[in-house]
Amino acid sequence: MENNELKEKIRKNIKEEIAISNIRKEFGMKTNKNKKLVYAISSICAVFILGIGIFIGTSKLNNNIFQDNSLEIGKTEDKCLNIELNINILKDMSMTSLDADTKTIELEQLSEEFMFMKNLLIPEEYEFENSYTVYIRGQKEIAEYNKLHDYILNYKKDDLNNIKIVFSKIEPPIRDYFIQGGDKISKIGDVELKISRWKEMYITTFEYKDTYFDIETTGITEKQLVDLLVSIIENEEEKNTDSFEK
Repeated sequence: MENNELKEKIRKNIKEEIAISNIRKEFGMKTNKNKKLVYAISSICAVFILGIGIFIGTSKLNNNIFQDNSLEIGKTEDKCLNIELNINILKDMSMTSLDADTKTIELEQLSEEFMFMKNLLIPEEYEFENSYTVYIRGQKEIAEYNKLHDYILNYKKDDLNNIKIVFSKIEPPIRDYFIQGGDKISKIGDVELKISRWKEMYITTFEYKDTYFDIETTGITEKQLVDLLVSIIENEEEKNTDSFEK
């Protein structure tokens, strides 16, 4: 009898130990699962936070880049001149008839008041090609072209890229084409200019110191155009200053 009770007691203890062992294992598995779940959630949160940080950082970077481009395209400083560019984009151009005559001249034959044009800031790859004058009729009813209207300077890089500078003391230079649209005004210092773009060509017109300018450029950058325009204005200013001092 005592042996049976002892055996039963031993079996009961063994069952309890096995049950406790199983419970511990199950608890350990659940704990590990919870740890994995917590780790997964933490990883997801980290990736989410990192994503937000990258998005915010990228947005700030893009905003800075946009602002820098706006400043570069808008107002810049060149020496002592404040520059504001507002370029008109042209959709089309139309040809017109031109009633005039031309005469080739050497650069040295320019009128003394225009000799400053020899010192312009032309891109290095462009070489001086030729210069000539444009004459119109002194009297409309007489077919005699005896009134000097324009001076023209041509610079050339190749067959597709050139610079044409036209200036006149009478009125805006005459053209053999007509453009429409483009009312935006640019400024270099106190000088107002109208700068338009048609395909790869920049067309710039302005008046300064009683001289009318009409400039066509193909194949140069916006900065090179600005440098050229600044050199014209500064040279014209120096010419007038020298004349006044004399």
